[in-house]
Amino acid sequence: MRKELYLTERDYANIVTAFLIPYTVMYALGGRIIDAIGVRLGLFLSLGWWSLATMLTAFVRGAFSLGTMRFLLGLGEPCVYPSGVKVCGEWFAPRLRATATGIFSAGSSIGAVIAPPLIAAITYYFGWRAAFFIPGMLGLLWLPLWWFTYRPAPRNETEVSPPAPRWSQLLRQRTVWGLILPRFFSDPVWYFYIFWLPDYLQRERHLSLAEIGFYGWIPFLFADLGSIGGGYLSDLLVRRGMASPRARMMVLFAIGCLAPIGAIAGIVPTAASAIAVTCFVAFLTQAWSTNTASLCADLTPHAATATVFGMMGMAGSLAGAFFAQILGFAIQHFGYSSAFVLASVLHPCAATILFFVLRPVRKQLA
Repeated sequence: MRKELYLTERDYANIVTAFLIPYTVMYALGGRIIDAIGVRLGLFLSLGWWSLATMLTAFVRGAFSLGTMRFLLGLGEPCVYPSGVKVCGEWFAPRLRATATGIFSAGSSIGAVIAPPLIAAITYYFGWRAAFFIPGMLGLLWLPLWWFTYRPAPRNETEVSPPAPRWSQLLRQRTVWGLILPRFFSDPVWYFYIFWLPDYLQRERHLSLAEIGFYGWIPFLFADLGSIGGGYLSDLLVRRGMASPRARMMVLFAIGCLAPIGAIAGIVPTAASAIAVTCFVAFLTQAWSTNTASLCADLTPHAATATVFGMMGMAGSLAGAFFAQILGFAIQHFGYSSAFVLASVLHPCAATILFFVLRPVRKQLA
């Protein structure tokens, strides 16, 4: 693409920014939209927009048109996670909710496992433009399945759904900040492993491009296991009689204690051992994500679940952008070992904030 579209490094950076800005903003706005118009219509419109933006990327002619399509993609994509969390909160009882959320969340990691060989094959046989057009078309084919199969959970006929609270009302609530701030500190860890791990394996562990392609999917498999396993563990505690928010928080505190093990990824002697450590951290990171999402569904009114989760995602995305700048400086001046140490302290910080900000809730559920 760079060769055909004459993209410079600066062009590529601008294109990435053109995606990240609307993606960050729409995480919060998208959650609000989902709460306002409902999951069925909201996700239908979101994925339709997202798929069309992907298909239209096949027709770009330069940096500006590519950046425009990435901007449009960033507007549509973030609605999927607030929608999924809202659906899991609506359809599943607390004893099953985190497992359902973990299965839903695992979809993105499954995609990360499948996408590299699939996109490589499409590009090899049909060219890079087909690698955008075909996945976008698949998204559009999924829309009728969603529209004709999904229905909101049944409610009592006399039950009236309250309107979604205003953002100003939500931001005055201690519980909302207890959900937003831990994600602000924890999400950059996942962004670090997504964006920097291939470069680390190539530059520091001297893996070839083929070897990175062969081994690079394994941490995402463990991320899937963390999404489902972390949710199942907290649901198991709920089924044994523990209040659901307390069960989620216990799992989150345990993750905060285990996460510093990730600091050794930069100093272990072999590439295999480094990948093993990153698999462990990927497991913990997605177990954390599943349980914070389930905690959001547990602690917020149904009319505000997608809005609050969107705010959580926006905070995490902003923090990921800031942390990337810190990582760039640290890696340039001190090497990758310092980056792994920095990433390893974020989950303990997030767990500490969770403990103190949500302490009244924890005491209430003791």
